Amino acid sequence: MKKQMHLTGFMVYCPAPHMIMSWVYPREKIRHQWTEIEYWAEIAQTLERGKFDMFFFADGWGGGTNADNIRFAIQFPASDPVCLVPYLAALTKNLGFALTMSTSFYPPYMLARKLATLDHITKGKIGWNIVTSFSPGEARNFGLEKLPSHDERYDIADEYMEVVRALWNSWEDDALLMDMENGVFADPSKIHKINHVGQHYKVQGPLTVIPSPQRYPYLFQAGQSPRGREFAARHAEAIFAVGTSTKQMRAFCEDIAARAERYGRNPQEVKIIWAAQPTVAETYSEALTRQSEIRARIPLEASLSLMSGHFNYHFNMLDIDKPVGDLQVPGLQSLLQAYKDTNPNVTLREVASSYLIGTDSGPLIGTPSQVADHLVYLLEEGGGDGFQITPSYYAPDFFADLTGMLIPELQKRGVFRKEYTSRSLRAMMNEGGSANAIRAAE
Repeated sequence: MKKQMHLTGFMVYCPAPHMIMSWVYPREKIRHQWTEIEYWAEIAQTLERGKFDMFFFADGWGGGTNADNIRFAIQFPASDPVCLVPYLAALTKNLGFALTMSTSFYPPYMLARKLATLDHITKGKIGWNIVTSFSPGEARNFGLEKLPSHDERYDIADEYMEVVRALWNSWEDDALLMDMENGVFADPSKIHKINHVGQHYKVQGPLTVIPSPQRYPYLFQAGQSPRGREFAARHAEAIFAVGTSTKQMRAFCEDIAARAERYGRNPQEVKIIWAAQPTVAETYSEALTRQSEIRARIPLEASLSLMSGHFNYHFNMLDIDKPVGDLQVPGLQSLLQAYKDTNPNVTLREVASSYLIGTDSGPLIGTPSQVADHLVYLLEEGGGDGFQITPSYYAPDFFADLTGMLIPELQKRGVFRKEYTSRSLRAMMNEGGSANAIRAAE
């Protein structure tokens, strides 16, 4: 049996996930705006029709801090996807949902309770994207002058994970009795206070939510820095990453596998999901035309604004036509390094020009067969387990195009499911083995 590919649909509960045009392009096809619940319902139902693993929501609380954020709708305004997911879960049966929730701003008890409740509502289809947050704007929105340093945030998050796991396990499997004859709801001896007293948290417990279908959410993380990778290898069941070449992808997979083994984990249990933004059309010419039309509508200032937020650095202060060189940024330094590893002389203009929508032409732009060829090639040569797909135009139509053209091509090749067979998100993500561990062990 061929290794099965995992696919997730990436969105932010805002006008556009990463780039500005998905709320206005193509104008003649837009049926609903992002403020309308029908927009999100159509995306969720389309993803389920395409047999995607999940609908993944990124999130953050620091937008709108500069004029370009507002002018170009760069992840602003942004509503709360925690409120949206129950509605979408009621409209779907098999699709998983992942929520981004920060260890820096959610008290661990609150997060554990919300996610356990959502796991019940979704019937075992909830995932948690663990982030520590790094934006000064987010800190100030919560009354903080600044956040702890990068590595300290991960140190705190390690203890955070200890707390939430203890809360999710504070009920023994047979604690809930529901003995109607004797009027006994639960066995008190099998429900435990956790009485956690640590360096950063003091939590009594037990959790007030009964054990959910998965017991705890499927755990995602996007650790790219050395400390982030260490955290991911210790805690995450899936890691979202950016691949700039198959060589870089392979090195990342091998590094994660080695780190996971040091924690006594089976590397096959740690999935690696790569960022991707394919443009698929019936002909190569049509795909190129669409990509060019979208790129032509994106001001460079919009890309620089998004990058400034992600990297926590004001790129508009720099000469964009000079090589990035040894520039150090407080935010996603490892992502910037990935660009430099691919091209040591890469300029800021070149990074910004591809950051939102990719290049004018490339292997992920073309016919279903061409794009499928490259997706399979990336996993075979670079390693990993699938792709997190971000729309580049009106999201309901973007995912409908993938569902109608790319998915059948992947299914024909035997690398993507034709039907859902797993009841929980965790079981679904564990289908198909792990190219990461298989290739890293060779």
